[in-house]
Amino acid sequence: MIAKRKILVVDDNAGNRLLLKYNLEGYFDIDFASNGFSAINKCRENIYDLIIMDVHMPELDGIETTKQIREMQNGKHTPIFAITSNMFREQRIKCIEAGMDDYIIKPIHAKALVERINLYFNTTSHYHDNQ
Repeated sequence: MIAKRKILVVDDNAGNRLLLKYNLEGYFDIDFASNGFSAINKCRENIYDLIIMDVHMPELDGIETTKQIREMQNGKHTPIFAITSNMFREQRIKCIEAGMDDYIIKPIHAKALVERINLYFNTTSHYHDNQ
């Protein structure tokens, strides 16, 4: 049996975490962090294949959290996807400069999200739209 890829979802909004859990569960092994500090601690304790990072969070936003995760990685590069309700040019530049690899605009469409993640893993999407 092939092990599922491990994804960390970082979002301060419980509803967004639940939505991502619902859409990714069964395809990936998912871990959650409700803020940037928790995400950094989880990255110290675990190895993730991909991180989905909310850009706008209180205390430690997704940009600063990404910078700190990149500093900890010692040459390893875990793909980090920003999730945000808008991605203006200035914000896209900040995300790239922080070390983010891609971004997803809210509202999140489950099929497109799974397909985009699978592109990074070089696999075929196994998403089935049950709606």
